[in-house]
Amino acid sequence: MSNENEENESSEGETIVQNFLDRISTLELSQRQKDWYLIDVLAIIDGYTVEHFEVDELGDSLIFLKSSLLFCSPELGVIRHYPKSLIHCFVEDRRVKIDEKTTLLFRGELFSVTPESEQLSWLRDALEAHQIPEVQWAIGKWMKWLNQ
Repeated sequence: MSNENEENESSEGETIVQNFLDRISTLELSQRQKDWYLIDVLAIIDGYTVEHFEVDELGDSLIFLKSSLLFCSPELGVIRHYPKSLIHCFVEDRRVKIDEKTTLLFRGELFSVTPESEQLSWLRDALEAHQIPEVQWAIGKWMKWLNQ
């Protein structure tokens, strides 16, 4: 039965990696940046089970592994590895006290406790009420990963 569970996890991880690559292919990145993901990033995550991922419109991404995460930025040419124990999550609900100076209603931040030049700060913002459920869903995935 153990082999069956391992095969299922492997298959699910491969599907997540393929979904990640499909998402990268839809972005307006240079061929060099796409190749960087296909060669460099894939070489690093080979053999690991990818639990989920996030990709922003600029091509930066988070890859969630079992006990750590990778921040990948083709523009900066960096792949940063963060153990789960260094990652924290903050949620800010500004609907309670609306600030006239900003249109931000809701924010989630995944960040690391590391030296300034290596810090992770991954934000999910909702500027309009209809965006809040999507941000809450992402934060829920972060929290599930952090608490596993």
